[in-house]
Amino acid sequence: MRYFKKTFIWVIILVGIAGYSFMDFEHTRVEEKRKDEATRLLPFSPDEILPITIKKEGKELELERWEKGWRIVKPIKAKADNEAVEKFLGYVTDSRNDADYVLDSDPTPERLVEFGLLKPSHYVTLKVGKQLTAYTLAFGDRAASMGVAFARLEGQKPVYRVLAAARAEANKGVYYFRDKSVLRLNPVMLDQISIRRHGSTIRVKLPDSGKWELETPIKARADYSKVFALLSSFTNSEVKEFIAENKNDLKSYGLDKADIELLFWLSGDSAPTIRLKVGNRSPKKRGYFVSMSDRDNIFLLEEDVINSIPRNANDLRSRDLFFFDKDRMKRIEIREAGKSTVIVKDKNKEWRRNNVDGEKVSFSLVKEFLEELLDTKIKDFITDDAKDPAKYGLDSARITLLVWPRGTAVPINLSIGKKTPSGNRLFARAGSGKEILVLDSRIQRVLKTYF
Repeated sequence: MRYFKKTFIWVIILVGIAGYSFMDFEHTRVEEKRKDEATRLLPFSPDEILPITIKKEGKELELERWEKGWRIVKPIKAKADNEAVEKFLGYVTDSRNDADYVLDSDPTPERLVEFGLLKPSHYVTLKVGKQLTAYTLAFGDRAASMGVAFARLEGQKPVYRVLAAARAEANKGVYYFRDKSVLRLNPVMLDQISIRRHGSTIRVKLPDSGKWELETPIKARADYSKVFALLSSFTNSEVKEFIAENKNDLKSYGLDKADIELLFWLSGDSAPTIRLKVGNRSPKKRGYFVSMSDRDNIFLLEEDVINSIPRNANDLRSRDLFFFDKDRMKRIEIREAGKSTVIVKDKNKEWRRNNVDGEKVSFSLVKEFLEELLDTKIKDFITDDAKDPAKYGLDSARITLLVWPRGTAVPINLSIGKKTPSGNRLFARAGSGKEILVLDSRIQRVLKTYF
């Protein structure tokens, strides 16, 4: 009982110490916050600012905070670059009013001339609160060193030193604060892309299987990395220049009958969500004129972005030759010059030669062979409709590979034909179709030597 009482007393003491420490920490935190707020030149944080007006050399730029971010309302109406606006506000509101930041508490006109503040060329007005209380900073010259500039708060005499970055941001024009994103859709939410060029169409789709597939002009497995690279080139690129705020003169930019059109579908949309048209190239500006269905303007994109658009279906096609699960294989057969090598898996999942009662074959050897097949890449696509297979040595294949997955009677097959004119590659055909491929000659050595 005495032991229990002592333990209970120590618990009370520890709780008291913990409570006191927390109260001390909280008091310190509140005090530091109060001191920080007391030394702020502008008594508010960036997230309290609603409208912004930047005046520079007689020109005005006005921005307003909306529910979905910032918008430019003057001299044009357009979506703003939220990141650029918040960065600017961060620099401006970081200004301080304590003694270390006051350069002159009551400057003469001569001193104002020295600071570039007698007739400032840059003004920033920030409005906060329900009453939209205005705070205006006048920016003067930049100091010779220390990364600071001179500024004055309207209605006050002192000259302060502020971050030079704040003045530099205020010196930037509409383009800097404007949203320059091209494709504003989340790439992972897209399930279909179509590329129309000179009357031909390439279309890729993401079915429920989660693997991108070519739908037009051929049906084949698409390369995910290439599809994603296409999407990334438009989601990560920026508008190079805004050309026109309306689409009244599409013909002048080659956008009335665009040579290239891209269509993007958000998952679940039956019609294209966004249409992007590519018009004429501007050699002088080194870019292409572009219009999009989700905005009213015409803008310029870098040449590299447009040049990255695939020109044919094979540019998006997967170069993987095989798509199978090596652990689900039950039979392998290699036919060559009238003879064949057969490897089968018995009920104990052991690989054997010729039949389930035959000689055992090393499991690791078969595994390595199947991995070699999965690593084989297509070097080139020759034709999707070979009318003369003999031209490629495929009327009577030199080597034929057949691989049976478990649960199917139809094998995956590959036929190897003759060498290409260069001599270091081989013509081949996968499946029973008329498509002709080119493979590295290494595939022939793999098929001939493993078993």
